[in-house]
Amino acid sequence: METRILISFFLSVFISCNPKHVSYEFPELIDLVISDSIRVHENDFFLNGQGQIKIVGDSLIAVSSIKNSAIGFINIRNGKQIAQISASDFPEAPFFPSSFDIADFPILYVADRFSNSIYKFDALEKRFLLRIKPQLPTDKVVKAALGEFHKTKIGFLIELSASNLDIFHPDYYKQSKNLIYLFDNNGDSLGSFLEYPEIFQKQQGTIFSQNYLSSSYSNNSFLYSYPHEKIIRRSDDTPPFSISMKLELPLSRYFDFDLKDLDKIVTFDELQNSADIPRNDYFNSIIENEKAIYFQTWLIGDESKGLNRTSHLLIYNKKEKQWSETSNPRNILDIGMLAGVVNDTLYFYEGSLMKSDEKYIKRAVLKPIEE
Repeated sequence: METRILISFFLSVFISCNPKHVSYEFPELIDLVISDSIRVHENDFFLNGQGQIKIVGDSLIAVSSIKNSAIGFINIRNGKQIAQISASDFPEAPFFPSSFDIADFPILYVADRFSNSIYKFDALEKRFLLRIKPQLPTDKVVKAALGEFHKTKIGFLIELSASNLDIFHPDYYKQSKNLIYLFDNNGDSLGSFLEYPEIFQKQQGTIFSQNYLSSSYSNNSFLYSYPHEKIIRRSDDTPPFSISMKLELPLSRYFDFDLKDLDKIVTFDELQNSADIPRNDYFNSIIENEKAIYFQTWLIGDESKGLNRTSHLLIYNKKEKQWSETSNPRNILDIGMLAGVVNDTLYFYEGSLMKSDEKYIKRAVLKPIEE
């Protein structure tokens, strides 16, 4: 026991004195304060639950729904839904929204798992414009739900998944190979990159299937993280996808960076019979603006400590090169999902319908903790 204590002590001293490990210090604590909320009004459209949430400029929030295959657009100032693109209105484009992109709003791009296609719409005029059929590898498909998908100047970055591997088998992470593919505007493949990191590939048991990769895209660069790798990277958006930034994630008082797996391999039938696979904390989203990078977490946590199904933020100040995290994790059904940041106001959307029949846009600010 004494030997273990001495080893732990010397390791802690080494880490604290080694400048390469500054990110292992706990970040500064700040408060997330909800300033107000606006009820969402859906007079002519209805979204059943929510998938992905994205901000459009400084005035709209776009919300996808997997349950009724639609994307709605909501004014963040009055809560009124101004438009919706629903698969039921377009028999020529019956999409299931794996993901969507609104960088060229009112143009809406939808990555569709059913047809492994990209559909192009005019959201305001409610018109279907084009179907693009990417030339996917024979063993790949568009990720079924909540995949990474970004419109670039020359085409699209799309997250694909392996179609011939068992996701409950650890070999899935070893054999999936590249996950992010670049296609031009005609659907021709231009290259691919980003395998599952080593921490996934070395696992021997079943890992709970969830969204481990989180990303954002701006200024011709792809910012991404597998949080359990404890690193965030920025890469170019064209081959050879060179890494231009590599940043260590800090320790967190709340987020568990350990990747948990079972001590055995679970089959689908065993899963149906209530096999208990440990779940992992993950990032709901990564949002970047000129000042900072915001990481919204999903904390599975320890229910006995009040952290079950809560969320908090990790924030990286790009100018000061300093980390902070919010001190008050909140129930994800109360705070909702981070859509974006306008000036210094954070916009969240809660429309899961799991706790209430009402949907809300919530505005919040970050404030120093008063002593």
